[in-house]
Amino acid sequence: YFWQTFWRRYGCFRNGYYPIPKMTDLNFPNTPLGFEALKENLPSATINNLTIGKYWILIETHYGAGLVATPLQPNRNEIAQELHVVKGQPTDKIIDLCYSQNSLKRAIGCATINSLINTMNLDLSQENGLNVNAKADEKIVIVGRFPGLNQKLPNAYVIERNPGPQDYPESAAPQLIPACDQLIITASTWVNGSLGSILSLVKTAQVSIIGPGTPMSPLLGRYGISRLAGFIATNPKELSKLIARDAGVKQFKHLGHFGVLNIGN
Repeated sequence: YFWQTFWRRYGCFRNGYYPIPKMTDLNFPNTPLGFEALKENLPSATINNLTIGKYWILIETHYGAGLVATPLQPNRNEIAQELHVVKGQPTDKIIDLCYSQNSLKRAIGCATINSLINTMNLDLSQENGLNVNAKADEKIVIVGRFPGLNQKLPNAYVIERNPGPQDYPESAAPQLIPACDQLIITASTWVNGSLGSILSLVKTAQVSIIGPGTPMSPLLGRYGISRLAGFIATNPKELSKLIARDAGVKQFKHLGHFGVLNIGN
């Protein structure tokens, strides 16, 4: 929810300390973190299918299925145009949509990258991304309120754009992130280009990127990321049907498995 609203309207933090791109103008300052390195190491394929739902976008290729959260709520004409243009195209071409200033096109480009990375042959540990094995005295900061946080990490500091009673506003990030021991960040920050700015606040924390839209590539370790927690689809055909019906993670999680890639730094 936090990063879906992020796409709608997002400027710099209110106190001016945090250089996150302003999304109202769709002025993305950069491509997703590690884009050029990822692109150089990806195989080539053809887009077999594109599904755009209310909450998730799915790209299917011969190698696998890639997910990212749907930005905004694209209109039917925009969706129809992308469905017509993307299907059957080479992945090398669609990946370059990550350069686009259009949030839907950019998300499709990122989903294409994930379809080539998040494959069923990845060797992942079968664990929940929120299980960070933190020590009792460690400070945990989470960017975005994930489901089940109160049960799994009740003492974590949660940064939210629209903070609830237990959350901190965006303006608290420059104070909370440098002092934390564990930092957990939603994968949508990779798509919208804000991940680099968030990582620039890190001092010594172990950093985890989590969510079904996480690109499970060890190349991201060069940017100070220690753990990647994502979703591997094992039944993309059925997954596509559910996403088209506006299903969320809770409804489609049985069509794949969650896993963690520890990449260190």
